[in-house]
Amino acid sequence: MRKIVYIVLAAGASSRMGFDKVFEPLEGRSPLERIASALGERDAFVVVPPERIDDAVRQAPLALTIVNDQPARGMSYSLKVALNALPPDRHFAVLLGDMPLVDEPLLEAIERGFGDEADVAYPVDAGGQPGHPVLFAARARAAIAALPDGDTLSTARDAQSLARVAIPYEHRGAFVDLDDPSDWNGFSKE
Repeated sequence: MRKIVYIVLAAGASSRMGFDKVFEPLEGRSPLERIASALGERDAFVVVPPERIDDAVRQAPLALTIVNDQPARGMSYSLKVALNALPPDRHFAVLLGDMPLVDEPLLEAIERGFGDEADVAYPVDAGGQPGHPVLFAARARAAIAALPDGDTLSTARDAQSLARVAIPYEHRGAFVDLDDPSDWNGFSKE
């Protein structure tokens, strides 16, 4: 099995939500705490804005906390900041900090499906809708480096130069994210 570093992107402004959703308790545990639990002892980075360092260290104590001091530049910039701390030969997976239902079986399924020939692997539902995490082979770093600032990670996932593997996965943990107050208020684990 390939050795993967999980990169949790948690530097967003949560402007639609009105509060920092990644760090706030949701049915007893924050989304970041839930993700950290699913990651267990896997190698992981958490990318946060400077004002959230202490929260990240407390909620994801086994992860390396990476500071994005320019979070307004978007997710692709946060990922580039994390990759600067990662050896160039390491494979990596991108997780969004607002996906509280990511669990161990999801991570295991994606890891199993990430074969030696794949540059990118990600879960898809029955309708072909892609989810997270998205795993990238180290050789896919050039596609990330070419991204403009913003929320454009799907551009790298879908790059024609990369060999992709879409892994059928039905559990909603790969697809549920908390984008606005109705998502937060309607959240339930099952």
